Amino acid sequence: MTRRAFVFRAAIALGLAAALGGSAATCSAADPDATPAARSRSGGLAQNLQLGVGKSVIVDLPEEAAEIYVGDPRIANAVVRTARRIYVSATANGQTTIFALTGDGRKIAVIDVSVGRDVGALARLFEVALPGNDIHVRTVADSIILTGSVASAGDAQKAMDIASGFVTDTAGSFSIGASGISASGGTAGKVINSLTIRGLDQVTLRVTVAEIRREIAKQLGVTMSRSGPNGSLKLDNPFAINGALSATAATLNWATGDSTFSATLQAFERQGVAHTLAEPNVTAVSGESAKFMAGGTIPIAQSESCGSNNNNANTCTIGFIQQPYGVTLNFTPVVLSAGRIQLRIATEVTDVDYATQVTIPAGNNANITIPGFRTRNNVTTVELPSGGSIATAGLIGTQTQQAINGVPALMNLPILGALFRSRDYQRNETELMIVVTPYIVHAIDPSEVVRPDQNFEDASDPQAWLLGRVNRLYSTSGALQALPGYAGKIGFITQ
Repeated sequence: MTRRAFVFRAAIALGLAAALGGSAATCSAADPDATPAARSRSGGLAQNLQLGVGKSVIVDLPEEAAEIYVGDPRIANAVVRTARRIYVSATANGQTTIFALTGDGRKIAVIDVSVGRDVGALARLFEVALPGNDIHVRTVADSIILTGSVASAGDAQKAMDIASGFVTDTAGSFSIGASGISASGGTAGKVINSLTIRGLDQVTLRVTVAEIRREIAKQLGVTMSRSGPNGSLKLDNPFAINGALSATAATLNWATGDSTFSATLQAFERQGVAHTLAEPNVTAVSGESAKFMAGGTIPIAQSESCGSNNNNANTCTIGFIQQPYGVTLNFTPVVLSAGRIQLRIATEVTDVDYATQVTIPAGNNANITIPGFRTRNNVTTVELPSGGSIATAGLIGTQTQQAINGVPALMNLPILGALFRSRDYQRNETELMIVVTPYIVHAIDPSEVVRPDQNFEDASDPQAWLLGRVNRLYSTSGALQALPGYAGKIGFITQ
């Protein structure tokens, strides 16, 4: 085989043309990438062939050919079997053209051959792995082009993953040189995704953050002091965990001549329960990200600078930053198949906690109080069916602290030892659960949307003055009065 274009002279006198009936050019069924033939403008038959390297196809000509012309024999080879049948074999990547001519030079067939990667097996694999989708595979040199339509973004990603396994040529070569044996891998192409998603699914995510916190604090301590002409005595037992939570104290004083004695009793007990319930709902198209935040910001002192002005008076400047708090939800849904959803979700709940605030001096006999923050966040990826729920995070925690301060030896006395010591006790219990529920949703008619303020009306002045109402009773649309004969609880709050 030379590099020049060459011409095959067909032996027309063999008389085999009568056995090869049919007037339309066809391709072998073994080639799934061959496109149907079409009539060219010049009257000949035009046809496109896509072949993998080393693959062959049989082409039947509409008339008896006297000459077969191949543009680049390095890419494809044409072997004449009879006057109306040729074998086309792909030998290297590239594109070329094959012409079939009659004895008088009239063109009867034009075959455009594109040789690239063999994607016949890939097309059959798509039919098995992704049934119900219309995926077409085309090749250009070392690249694979995916066209057609799929049902979801998950199917498109799966098609990309499967095709990526075909663009890497694992065959390599070995060479022996002075430095030893070296190996080089094959070439790698790329996958071009031109798939169209038939229907973009929309996902609504409902997140429930439920938390119960219980707190117990107890303090009991006695402080005694004595002063007289011969000296003074003071027994002060501070609270080691919480500090003094209350300024309330009972003090008894005795005075005898120049001597005074006082005893102060401090007792404190606190029990508290905190309930947090947040249910944000966010909707996003499959494959796109969405964010939701409900809360606010609080200024936090960040820096302080003091100096003197023209009147030699000290002035201080304090810089603040805005600290956000509230409920934040970020998620990206991907619909994998009918009813299956993959979620990449990040949830965060931040509350202001004044129980852990810090007070720092700010100059000019002023102080700055910086509150603390309680943060609970969860970042995860889960896969759920539409309408299914899963607890993505949970916490059950118990923290107990207890400290006793007092005078050595005296604090251990039975009964009387309580006068020489202080007890500080704290117990915190937390139970937290985060539950996510995704739904595949579709648009609805605006009349079907129910707003929170629907059928809400402000109370009239007589109702506010005489009955103490701030709003009218909920009723039907168009009738702004209570429903007659109805008994039961309605509305969001039913306490």
